[in-house]
Amino acid sequence: MSSILRWLVPALLLVGCAENSNHLQTVYLDRFASSNPTLAEFKVCHGFGCAEVSYASLDAAQWKRVAAVFKPKAKDAQAERVQIARGVALIQEMISRQAGIAQHQWTHKDMLVLPNWSDTTQLDCVDEAVNTWTFTTLMERGGLFKFHRVAQLANAGGLTDPFMRNTAVLQEINGNYYAIDASLVDNGVPPPIMPLTTWLGSWPPDRSVLNTSAKAPG
Repeated sequence: MSSILRWLVPALLLVGCAENSNHLQTVYLDRFASSNPTLAEFKVCHGFGCAEVSYASLDAAQWKRVAAVFKPKAKDAQAERVQIARGVALIQEMISRQAGIAQHQWTHKDMLVLPNWSDTTQLDCVDEAVNTWTFTTLMERGGLFKFHRVAQLANAGGLTDPFMRNTAVLQEINGNYYAIDASLVDNGVPPPIMPLTTWLGSWPPDRSVLNTSAKAPG
């Protein structure tokens, strides 16, 4: 029960204090993320609500594989979002054994998630949102993005929307916001990317709005 309250209480507070139409906030980043993640060391959240923190790193050869996902350079923002999703999946796959989170045990049905609360190797939407922010921040600071920047996290759910959720967010340069929600897929699978307005709306969303790749690169 304590693990449930650890996630639920902050989530309810976030719903109550959202101060902008995009529901952007830094609460979980301030509490759990490395403010300056580097390839040499960065935090990986797991165990639901970042109850557990492991440390991981990427060596030069691994980073070369990540950079290869962005070659050739995308010609537009939509194509770059596919690359970003594949990059997130690849990093997650690379660090999962270091962090002890290689096997996800969630049940996914129509983009709804039934978690395994008893296993600290598992990730909820808070863990996934913080980790995805870290992975995309590493990519952005590594000069791999041309059309996007990493934004704050977003949250949704409340009295009229029972599906409490959190997500990492990308913003097109001087443009729209997009949710990149890794909680909806298994380890090593590129997360779906959709307009943030869609992610904040009725749930589950229409699959036709998703922008992602079918599988991570080898």
